[in-house]
Amino acid sequence: MKEIVVAACLAAMPLAAWSLPEAPAVKPAEPVAGDLSQPPPLSDALIRKAVRDTIAEDPHPVDPAKASSGVYGTTTPSMHDKMSAAFEQAKVPDCLHDDALKLQPAYIGPVAVVGPYSLPWVIAAVIRGKCR
Repeated sequence: MKEIVVAACLAAMPLAAWSLPEAPAVKPAEPVAGDLSQPPPLSDALIRKAVRDTIAEDPHPVDPAKASSGVYGTTTPSMHDKMSAAFEQAKVPDCLHDDALKLQPAYIGPVAVVGPYSLPWVIAAVIRGKCR
């Protein structure tokens, strides 16, 4: 038995030593527009060209003195808008609408109670004056 195992190992050795034929060497193609792996060197002419291209895309930029836009293009709220939002937030909600439990949320621990199961919280909100 030992002789068969040794013979099989010796027979397999030359097979393992053979390697696959090598692929022919491929000559890399020359880039058409130059090496794109490196950024172009920064120069005054390149910066001027970029500024001109940007101005050409948007020929009528907004005057910074008149612009009242904030982050992501939203407009800055005026004092009237701020006061209106604060009034709506402070107003006591109606008990028969969706925001009835705004001032007294229906939770049992970390679990929110919704739908008809929140009726005891609505009744408690009416008694406590948290909704009208």
